[in-house]
Amino acid sequence: MPIFSKTLKIKLVQLIISTFIFFNVYSITPPTLSPGDSLAPKLKISGQWFLAYQIEDYENTTSNQFTLKRGYITFKQDLNNRFSVRFTQDITLDEEGEDAGNIEMRLKYCYLNINLDDWGIIYDPKVELGLVHRPWIDFEQHINNYRVQGKMFLESYKIVSSADFGITFSGLLGGKMPSKYQKEVNSSSPGKYGSFVIGIYNGSGYHSFEANKNKTLESRITLRPFPETVPGLQFSYSNAYGKGNSDLNSDFILNNFFVSSESKLHTVTAQYYKGTGDFMGTYVDSTGTSYKNNGYSVFGELKTFDSKLCVFGRYDFFNLKQDTKTEKEQIILGLSSYFHKKNKLVFDVDLSKLNQSSDIKRIYEIAIEIVF
Repeated sequence: MPIFSKTLKIKLVQLIISTFIFFNVYSITPPTLSPGDSLAPKLKISGQWFLAYQIEDYENTTSNQFTLKRGYITFKQDLNNRFSVRFTQDITLDEEGEDAGNIEMRLKYCYLNINLDDWGIIYDPKVELGLVHRPWIDFEQHINNYRVQGKMFLESYKIVSSADFGITFSGLLGGKMPSKYQKEVNSSSPGKYGSFVIGIYNGSGYHSFEANKNKTLESRITLRPFPETVPGLQFSYSNAYGKGNSDLNSDFILNNFFVSSESKLHTVTAQYYKGTGDFMGTYVDSTGTSYKNNGYSVFGELKTFDSKLCVFGRYDFFNLKQDTKTEKEQIILGLSSYFHKKNKLVFDVDLSKLNQSSDIKRIYEIAIEIVF
């Protein structure tokens, strides 16, 4: 018989993280100011919009529309060299219920960020408190930067959410990658030997009420084994353990394996997922028993030196082992062109089908991503 219950183990992890934060925060030393420096905070405003024109062809029905796929407005402010805050509004088109068709605005992030002191091989450790990042989706989106086309694999099948109420602790392993690599390839999670994230969350995501008393423990570990010779190669593992967000208290267990390769001219990823249930508690039977599910996804992008012309593609396979087996396949192919740094114009074709069906859902899209 286990000495500690599963709930107590999660609370012990939460206590350890809180203790670590306490001793780091209260060891703050006042910042050193040079002549002319100011302690006045500086407000930073940024945005990201996904606009598209889509033609959809499915089951002998064709439709077309201009649409807002997503819009984000972010406010960031440094309070001092230790504390900062972030507030992000998520703007989308409501597709369900009585308000279908209305533009809907909700919070995506709203948190206090605490910069902690380096600790051994852990560099640039941070803590987020409030409505925060969960460990996986944000990491993947900074490698596969085609969120303008659609959601990442695990989020598209509603396995896990990108944000939630809780606490997130993250850090880099062994210092940072050179500035040239960060500028030309990827500046997100630039740990020389990798990075990590761990957190405890309500589990309901950022757009649902908490429906039970359980909390979800989620983490990610990424290793960069050859930072000098093959700097873009990384191996990642993420997991989650908790209950689905319903009064059935169904199990939610996630195991996700991911390998990625990046350079100035290419990005390639391969992903395998195996789990039980989902974060919302919808992949369950009438008794609350969670369905097993698994799947995999591969993604690739080839770029010219100036990124004026890029070719990208993705293949997803998802298998839900319920009473009636459900399989879904999806193929995405496209061309893109970057302009003014991170902005890009995208043309893509999205093909998907269920259970070997002869009916293929086709979406043809021209989309633009605006970043400012």
